[in-house]
Amino acid sequence: MTDGLKHITRKEMVNECGDVPRTLPELTKEAEGNSEIACLLPFYVYYFHTYEWQEYSLMTEHALPGTLNHAVFIALDTPSLQASAQMKRYFYGLSFISRLPEDRKTVFTLEEWTLHVFRKYYSLTTKAALPSGNAKPRRTGMRIFRVM
Repeated sequence: MTDGLKHITRKEMVNECGDVPRTLPELTKEAEGNSEIACLLPFYVYYFHTYEWQEYSLMTEHALPGTLNHAVFIALDTPSLQASAQMKRYFYGLSFISRLPEDRKTVFTLEEWTLHVFRKYYSLTTKAALPSGNAKPRRTGMRIFRVM
């Protein structure tokens, strides 16, 4: 599942960005302008820029990396996502080294980012679990069965 999740994450990032920026400052700038890219960003850097993201999160003045690191840590901690222990540990460590901006310089609040990131991770894992990698949303709600 990890390789599938890595592949789907890259595929989704390419679909959103076109050409994925090579540097983290450029990628962060793209993410600040597009919430879909921002929700993919933590998972993309987890797989493709692990150590660089740790360093960047510690040193940057941008509000988005710290906010996303905290949001992902909170989202992955929910038992229903069944995230890997390694990924949880990674974002747990990042949430401690990243500062959380006090003046809310991001588009959403921490709570809203947490919800968006939760949904994105669920979407990525659902797509990774399917053989073709393309998830079709299932119809939810009550179904009425008639007994005759």
